[in-house]
Amino acid sequence: MLHRRDVRGNRFLPDAIDEAIIEKILMAGLNAPSVGFSQPWEFVLVKDKAIKEQVCNSFNEENESAKGLFDSEKSKEYAKMKLEGILESPLNIAVMYKPAQSTVLGQTTMKEVGLYSVVCAVQNMWLMARAYNVGIGWVSILNPDKVKQILNAPADNRLVAYLCVGYVKEFLEKPELELLQWEKRKIPQEIIHREKYNQESLKQFNIKPASKNIEADLKHKIDFKTKPLGALGQLEQTAMKTGRIQNTLSPELRSPHIVVFAADHGIAKEGVSAYPQEVTFQMVLNFLNGGAAINVFCKQNNIKIKIVDAGVNYSFPPGMDLINAKIGMGTKSFLKEPAMSIEEAHKAINSGAAIVNKIAEEGCNIIGFGEMGIGNTSSASVLMSLLCNIPVKDCVGKGTGVTPEALKKKTEILSASIGKHGKPGSIIEILATYGGFEIAQMCGAMLQAAENRMIIMLDGFISTAAFLVAHQMNPLVLDYAIFCHQSEENGHGKMLQYLGVKPLLNLDMRLGEGTGAAVAYPVIKSAVNFLNQMASFESAGVSNKD
Repeated sequence: MLHRRDVRGNRFLPDAIDEAIIEKILMAGLNAPSVGFSQPWEFVLVKDKAIKEQVCNSFNEENESAKGLFDSEKSKEYAKMKLEGILESPLNIAVMYKPAQSTVLGQTTMKEVGLYSVVCAVQNMWLMARAYNVGIGWVSILNPDKVKQILNAPADNRLVAYLCVGYVKEFLEKPELELLQWEKRKIPQEIIHREKYNQESLKQFNIKPASKNIEADLKHKIDFKTKPLGALGQLEQTAMKTGRIQNTLSPELRSPHIVVFAADHGIAKEGVSAYPQEVTFQMVLNFLNGGAAINVFCKQNNIKIKIVDAGVNYSFPPGMDLINAKIGMGTKSFLKEPAMSIEEAHKAINSGAAIVNKIAEEGCNIIGFGEMGIGNTSSASVLMSLLCNIPVKDCVGKGTGVTPEALKKKTEILSASIGKHGKPGSIIEILATYGGFEIAQMCGAMLQAAENRMIIMLDGFISTAAFLVAHQMNPLVLDYAIFCHQSEENGHGKMLQYLGVKPLLNLDMRLGEGTGAAVAYPVIKSAVNFLNQMASFESAGVSNKD
């Protein structure tokens, strides 16, 4: 089943098919399941060149009309594709549905099930043909009445399938439309529903403000350490924040985690990145093998790392230490259509929240988020532009290291995308239109971490774009966030200014993956340790300046 392929004309060989194999293919169709044992199929074998030419002419007429159903760019892609092999294949088979002339058991209420039985016959034929290395192409861009007329078929018969049959030069690894990225392969999560259809509703996050009651006591404890007032700079502010989050004068950091969310972006196909889309799944494998920068820094600082497949355009083999939260095989290109549906955005936010809840159950109270996804700086740039009210040209950066010419093209593509969709009315619509599955999952993860009163370590440009969305959904998430570093990526500094926050570090990094959070973790740990372990003037017997 997995190796059955729809075959186009440019791959058919002219060699005649052995008659014994043709008989096996037809017998496979004849022995298909049929409701009420109706066997409602008939087959017309066509080898005559003149008849095939008439059918091909019908295809060409309908195919020309079909081009106009797509937008101009998609129409050009459509015109390049070879969609049939009517003349090239040595045999054509027209599969007909012959309606029953009397009442048939099982078809009294759902009369169309006889038609479905014929489709089962086509599938049987397709599988039998593949077993003998014979290819089949299903031609559907036809006028069925014209084909019936060409074949002199009975008036009440219906054309179900017109099949091109023959030996082939090669069977492709994947369906051609998937290889051409005309369509994406669906995943089980998209099509399987348990018990009944349920509309995916967005989780409501119950975030409480970080404690203000303890603020005065924390300030007193910090100010009366054996140092001049404010001498530890941002470490003092970080100590204050951790104490307020945990509502204690003696905060602690337990089981630190960094979660790396990975997903692909349809906008990457438009040429906005210096790297091909395959790098996303290749880097995920690198994470799993422990070879990336984030692995090194997490190991160095005793941080646990989790890798999440949020929507990578790749099917990872089972048994890997990977959290499967795949929403789809990457988003759509928002240059042409919204990146995801509203329901997909809801699913992504909810699944990100569920991942954090599970980690919290393991005792974690400080968590950082990283990402991997070719094209995700484009998504983050547009989100930043719309949410911070900054022109997109001032938000776009190098990303994976594009050239000045490519950066100009990237800016033009993102501007055109905003021109097409504008700024939707709600934050979820904005996220669905321009976001990525990993960005949406990070958003849900951050909101859930805040609800769980966990310290959130913010990384760089992409993570902060996700935070902007989370902040729009619930501003109280800001109480729980420590901004670990300022990325060199153009626009990140403006994001931080918009939020009114100051990062702990500025090391000219722009890698992503959560590396800024991992590198900053020891600084946060230093803030907690000085608060808990450093002597006060009184305990050390040192005179204060007063």
